[in-house]
Amino acid sequence: MLKPVLLIQACLLCSSVVAQNNTSPYSILGIGDIEKSSFDRTTGMGHAGLALPSYRYLNHSNPASYSYLEDRFFHFELSTRFRSVGYSGEAITDGTNATSSDMQFKKAALAIKLKSGWGASFGVLPVSSSNYSFYGNKNIQGSNLFANTYYEGTGSLNKVYLANAFKVGKKMSLGVELSYLFGQKNEEEEVLSNVSASLLTKRNVFMSGPSFKLGWQWQTQVHKNFLLSAGATFSGKTSLNAVYSLEVREEETPIVKREEDQPGYFTIPVSYAGGLALTYKKAYTLAFDYTSQPWSNLQYKGFGYSLNNSNRYSFGLEYAPKKVFRNIEYDAYQLQAGAFRHKTYLNYKGHQLTEYGITLGAGTMLTRSGLGLNGSIELGMRGNVNNGMIKEKYTSFNLTISYRDFWYTLGRRYD
Repeated sequence: MLKPVLLIQACLLCSSVVAQNNTSPYSILGIGDIEKSSFDRTTGMGHAGLALPSYRYLNHSNPASYSYLEDRFFHFELSTRFRSVGYSGEAITDGTNATSSDMQFKKAALAIKLKSGWGASFGVLPVSSSNYSFYGNKNIQGSNLFANTYYEGTGSLNKVYLANAFKVGKKMSLGVELSYLFGQKNEEEEVLSNVSASLLTKRNVFMSGPSFKLGWQWQTQVHKNFLLSAGATFSGKTSLNAVYSLEVREEETPIVKREEDQPGYFTIPVSYAGGLALTYKKAYTLAFDYTSQPWSNLQYKGFGYSLNNSNRYSFGLEYAPKKVFRNIEYDAYQLQAGAFRHKTYLNYKGHQLTEYGITLGAGTMLTRSGLGLNGSIELGMRGNVNNGMIKEKYTSFNLTISYRDFWYTLGRRYD
């Protein structure tokens, strides 16, 4: 079970906050902010793409998609994201220092069509992140006194995965993704005092554990101009074990220092997701996804907060006209738009943290070089200013660079 999160009330109940750094004060909880993006072509479509296959671009949201990759080609993709966040609320005391920004590398993935109807992918993807720093007033237990306290935390949880997908007949594909989650979270709490020595507490947590995801996709031509696609995934429950270290110092004098193994430190519940897509004349695509995770079953709660069931609705549009090069049909370019509504797993004093956003995307494949570019912008908002909470408004720029080429052939490259 997850140990009590000692910092959560300091984050959400602090009477004054002067600055935020990078991600979010809400990432102080649990394993941090869970990543909703798979950093692929679906990012510009409001993150809706469970029913969409991989052809010349990878689709990590559903492992069943890899069986649609082009024969005798390998695909490699790198992704990065720049994010700028602005903060508002009663807890913000310095309006001139209420913004942050950062740029991070997010993904490296390789996919190969091993045989007709069999595709595979291997890579590293983000799972969650934790990054915050702020000052707050912490109540001294057993008194009405408060001490000025500085909080800082960094960390991330990532996964290395291996996925395989297989065609079943002409309309259906099944896939499985096996992954290993790994990462760490470093937290510091320094209680400052004018009348006594400062107290510094450091917590370092190294987490790891195996996981899996099952995927299904199905396509059928419902009319000569309309292609209907459906997709679904199931992710199993993941138990993260941890190596937990704690160090407490009063100025330079050690008070506590210990390290211990903590099996079952945190549990990520099962996840269910489903999606539909309708494509008109091979160029216009409308997609819709729904994702749900039953966090309430795990009974994680603390002072003023609990983990509740989360869900996300995603909606996307794409225009991708076709071109033909040496008898091979491909997308000349793609233009995308989308929106989403995400109820996160955090509930504070009866208010479930909710995120809204819109996306725009565009991309193209450079025919002769094998290079492809896919970019998107996301405008979103999370939280509110009620009960001392903090509202976040963010802008994200995502860029994926892809490369494809022949990896194996027994004869001529082109018919």
